[in-house]
Amino acid sequence: MEELRFGVVGCGGRGASVAHLMTQISGVHLVAVCDVDEGRAKEVGEQLGVPSFRNFEEMLAQVEMDAVYIATSVEHHFSVARRAILEGKHVLLEKMMTTSAAEAWELVRLAEMRGVCGAISYQLRFYPVFQKWRELGLEMQPLLIISSRNPGIMPQPYLRPEPWAGIVDFLTHDLDLVLWVAGKEPESVFATATRNAVTPTDAIDTLCVTLNFGDFTGLVYGSMGGWGLPSTHAIIGQKGNARIVSNGVEVNRWTFSPSGGYERVNDVIPTEIVRADTTDRMLQHFSAWVQGEREAYPLATFEDGLKVMLVHEAIWEGWQSGQIVSLESVKRKLGNASI
Repeated sequence: MEELRFGVVGCGGRGASVAHLMTQISGVHLVAVCDVDEGRAKEVGEQLGVPSFRNFEEMLAQVEMDAVYIATSVEHHFSVARRAILEGKHVLLEKMMTTSAAEAWELVRLAEMRGVCGAISYQLRFYPVFQKWRELGLEMQPLLIISSRNPGIMPQPYLRPEPWAGIVDFLTHDLDLVLWVAGKEPESVFATATRNAVTPTDAIDTLCVTLNFGDFTGLVYGSMGGWGLPSTHAIIGQKGNARIVSNGVEVNRWTFSPSGGYERVNDVIPTEIVRADTTDRMLQHFSAWVQGEREAYPLATFEDGLKVMLVHEAIWEGWQSGQIVSLESVKRKLGNASI
């Protein structure tokens, strides 16, 4: 497999970290960095021995590359990704995909037209423990899929009033996990949330989302006020349940006898617990996928990112109205119910 040549756009904390990582792993090759803060771009470029740019279009024009990794603030994701796609570049985009489902749908459409690959950085999918949790949970014939994390007070860049900021930006990973396990989009969404309950910043600080898939339900929740509380990742099914524990995935299975009794079997499936980030695995998988050497799974494609954005749209609408929102109604408002 050849190394995929990457340009990095956005040299803040996440972007700089990924740029450094690209110089340390096989399968990818960093060729340039870009940031609107010229000094920041220059610093990262000098550290890594690659040219730096303030202007994204100049980077595309002057440096040969196959793909672009985008780690700007969310409101710039669409414009940068759109330009990269039109230039025939593959795109790996940080979460959240965009600020709206309409923008996400446009990127899906453009990538298909230009014949390029697009993916979202939902790297939790690359943790072996989440992969095993999904596998075992599906064996249970899910009734309820739960994903909850509590980050505590988030850093200043997240403390903004936009509907895609605050705790929403953090829990987008959990929404993706539930959709990934479900294997389909929900029929409807109900959400409750708060602002200014934990921080006086107008940021959304608590969120609880119920996703109705018809034959089972998803639940995603978290709060900036939940500092110190454990994360919960559990799948409750007709044949048992599976949850992530400190050393793997705990499984409870049961069988019922005709007389009404039941037999329960408890086990913990040891699974590699990756304490550090799995971005290296995601980058290498993306490179292999682009070059036709792997299927997309478990990578979150643009299509997966669009599903998450449709749910985010329903969350915002439902929270404002206090109503259950169907995904079909969200699609109709976009003018494309066939999404």
